[in-house]
This record gives sequence, C-alpha cells and structure tokens, in this order.
Amino acid sequence: MSATPDTCSPCPGTARELARALLRHARAGHPDAGFFAAVLGKRLAQKDLAGCGLSSQELDAMLARLFPGASASPDASLAALREQGAAYAAFGLDGAQAEFAQWLRTLLDAWRAPGIDTTPWVTGVLAHACLRPDHLWRDLGLSGREDVTALLARHYPRLMARNARHLRWKQFLAYSAREHAGLPPAPAPGCPGCEDYGVCYPPASP
Repeated sequence: MSATPDTCSPCPGTARELARALLRHARAGHPDAGFFAAVLGKRLAQKDLAGCGLSSQELDAMLARLFPGASASPDASLAALREQGAAYAAFGLDGAQAEFAQWLRTLLDAWRAPGIDTTPWVTGVLAHACLRPDHLWRDLGLSGREDVTALLARHYPRLMARNARHLRWKQFLAYSAREHAGLPPAPAPGCPGCEDYGVCYPPASP
C-alpha cells in the first residue's frame, strides 16, 4: 500500500517530515512501508509513540523489518523516534476500551489474508486507532478513506467486501467486531467524540 501522510493533523509538516525520514530507510518496494511511516509520523508528531497500538517489542520488530537502520540513523529528523522509543510507555486502556480492542483484534484475525507477515501489526494499529475520536484515515495519518480501503483490501479482503452499505470504516469495523462477538451494533469507543458522530449515528426519529 502506498499511503500518503495526511495534511489535516495538528502538526502536518512535522508528521510528513517524520514519515518521509522513515521512508528513506524503507525496505525497497514493501507495500506496507507507506502505511506504517504515516502512522508513526503522526504518533511521533503528537508525542504519542505508544499510541500506535504496538507493544515496544512489536514496534522494534516492525522497524527492523520495514525500516532497517532507522532507529540508529544520524538523521536529525528521526531523533524523535529514538527519544520516544527510549521512553516508551504502555498504551493504557480502560476496561471498555480493552474489551472492544480485543473484539476487533479477534475479528481481524479471523478475516486476515494468509501469508502476509505484517498483518498482525496492522491489526494492532487498527484496534487502537478505533478507540480515538477522529476519522480513521486521519487518525492513522493517511490522506483519505481510499488509503484505508486499500489497506483493508490487502490485509482483510473478504471482510472489506462485506461493507455493502458503504459505511465509514470505523463504523463498519465496530459493527462487525460486535457482531462477531455476538453483540448488537454500537459505535466504537472513539466515535462519540468525532465531529461527524451525528452523521454516522443520527438521532432516532420520535
């Protein structure tokens, strides 16, 4: 997937710069390098590296796999990666968030495409991104919904094809995760804080 860092984050120039610095170390031709560079660029720019949704061990493995040399690079643009990596803190979740994240992980694991070694990392990123109050593509640092569509088509193609109603992806993933868990549909934990909550979940008619 070739994702483009977004232009709508609170500090887009910084996020873009960080993503581009990572891409200078990307393994040539890897289809997920753009996605992970955008995600990490956004998280680093917001001083929230742990919010990427990966454990410190998963993050180290992903960097070694997709961006070899980035962590040790003398590139000043990547100083934030070293600094925040050294102070990595666990991503704390309350009970409801942790429960939802587990439902979504279980769903994505059930529908993952075979043979793609980066999919577990994508699953971790998506499970945490759905906890935050923003459009999924924007939270991930991508350029638009089409980037999320391409990501899902690569890693979970049969699940993506089930979105016959063309719901927004966070809404679709939330509904699907709860359905898979045998529960009625409900928003993702981050949805109520989104600016478009009323569009996805309009008030019931009296």
